[in-house]
Amino acid sequence: MNIKLNNKKDKIQSQRGVTLLVLVVTIIILLILAGITIGAITGENGIIGNAGKAKEEAEIANEKEILEKATVQAMGNNKYGNIEEGELQEQLDKETGEGKTEATDIGNEFEVVFKESNRYYTIDKDGNVGEAQDVIEDSNPGDITVGRDGETLDGSEEHPYEIWCIEDLVAFSNMVDGSGIILENGEPVEITIPNNFSGKYIVLKANLNFKSRLSYQNSERTDFGDINGNANDGNTLMNEMTTGTGFKPIGLNNIFCGNFDGKDKETEEIYRISNIYINYENDTQLNGYGIGRSVGLFGTGQVQYTIIKNLEISGEIKGAGHTGGIIGQYANLIENCTNYANITGYNMVGGIVGYSAQITNCTNTGDIVITGRRWGYGGAGGIIGNGDNVKNCINKGDISGNVTVGGIVGHNRSSDCKIDNCGNYGNVTLNGTSNQSAVGGILGYNAQKVEIKNTYNQGSILGNGTLAGSGGIVGASKGTSNDSELVLSIYNSFNIGEVIHENSTAGGIVGNQGTICEKNYIYIENCWTVGKDTDYGSMIGTINNGSENIEMKVGINHSYYTSGKSIGNMSKVDDENIVDNAIQKTENNIKTQEFVDLLNSYRKEGEQTYPTDWKKWKLGEEGYPEFE
Repeated sequence: MNIKLNNKKDKIQSQRGVTLLVLVVTIIILLILAGITIGAITGENGIIGNAGKAKEEAEIANEKEILEKATVQAMGNNKYGNIEEGELQEQLDKETGEGKTEATDIGNEFEVVFKESNRYYTIDKDGNVGEAQDVIEDSNPGDITVGRDGETLDGSEEHPYEIWCIEDLVAFSNMVDGSGIILENGEPVEITIPNNFSGKYIVLKANLNFKSRLSYQNSERTDFGDINGNANDGNTLMNEMTTGTGFKPIGLNNIFCGNFDGKDKETEEIYRISNIYINYENDTQLNGYGIGRSVGLFGTGQVQYTIIKNLEISGEIKGAGHTGGIIGQYANLIENCTNYANITGYNMVGGIVGYSAQITNCTNTGDIVITGRRWGYGGAGGIIGNGDNVKNCINKGDISGNVTVGGIVGHNRSSDCKIDNCGNYGNVTLNGTSNQSAVGGILGYNAQKVEIKNTYNQGSILGNGTLAGSGGIVGASKGTSNDSELVLSIYNSFNIGEVIHENSTAGGIVGNQGTICEKNYIYIENCWTVGKDTDYGSMIGTINNGSENIEMKVGINHSYYTSGKSIGNMSKVDDENIVDNAIQKTENNIKTQEFVDLLNSYRKEGEQTYPTDWKKWKLGEEGYPEFE
């Protein structure tokens, strides 16, 4: 009997143990589930978070619908189909109620603020509505050493100085020059010691528009004083930035040696500075070379240290010296920048840089004008006026002036210039009066050594007046002294732009090669042109060796043209020094897969494969071969 009772007790205890274990496991599972549920409810991607996002997306969709309706109605009420600020505001008031929105004409577009959501949108002149943007409040405008939320910044790569508003940009410019006003705790402080920001990092944290009050924390403030050269205009900040001399370039009177980045590391967004206005066209503070100060968003940098990258800029820039959209002169590297600004300058002018910088992955769409030059090696280019190495760049703007102009580079005076993987779509026009000027689709004038490869020109090349030459790729190539080496190498490139000239030699690839040198070399390989001008030579317009004592080498191989002859006029050239293997093709021949295969079959002497640094070819949509 006792044995049975003991067995029964053991069984009950065992069952209790199992029950307790089940209970513990159940509690653990419930806790896990509760954790998951809490995360699912409160997490960033939880139910509450998603509900908030859905609400915001619905608000934005509704605001954009309101904008589209108001824009269509405003355009419909205008007999020319244009948008007027007053009419747009009236239609917005009908859609939302009076006082709920504010529309402002900011030049090439409109800006509309929804006051309740604190969001704004841009509308271009064609009525296209941009994406929603938050109105940014900076609690420390005019002080780049303090973040928007009050954190201390030291300019290190981990804690870079921050540009949130126009006040910050103005203070930054004043700090570099060591003159003017910055703000500390909201109070104006005059500075007298320049800061070149060597080894420091500065980041742009928002889109800024010089014509938009939303880009200022207070567009009516006057505590920065006179910036635009007119002390009697009230000195309100927006007026200072958009009239007179406008924004003072960063590094106008002192060198900027830091790192400036326009890309948000978290969102990967590249910010734009819009409607910038810089006008130093009548600058009287001439440097030791007899020209005005260098201007652009940045004035003068340093060839060893200055790095500017990931930036877009639009507006108008005028200078009396070296002038560029991003920087006037000198930088170590300008990378991944786009210029939409129209630029007028003197001596060395470029859509990205005026003079001397390494440039990669940049685009220019602004129109570039050069008004004169102080030295013989001045020039204007879609990317750089007079420069070193340019890679992966495109020009879409028109380039014009009265001295040397080029679609990518105006003038080369470097002994090691390289232009790689660049293309020009803009029209390049020179109205010159000097035989030291030239016009080219890629490079206007070469004075030393340059290697050009993987390039193309599709713009019209127009040379009017007395010029050294007009060319689809290079206008002219001439040395600088009787003991200099002149080397022009053009590889894997093409021209389909029309080359038009008056009183100058012209060629589909090179307009003129030669003179004023000890060694005169030109090499053209795997290139082709369908240039329409055949008065001179389709590949090279003229070769002028100047003297029988000049060492001459001409090598044209695996290259093709459509009409006339390969090389035009030649002066004092020994035929033994010329290798001309250019072949004439019809335009229909060139627009074939067979021709593409022919280009891709090129092999350098002694090599078994296509050059690894040359881009391969494919048949383009318009029938011509283009790069893969």
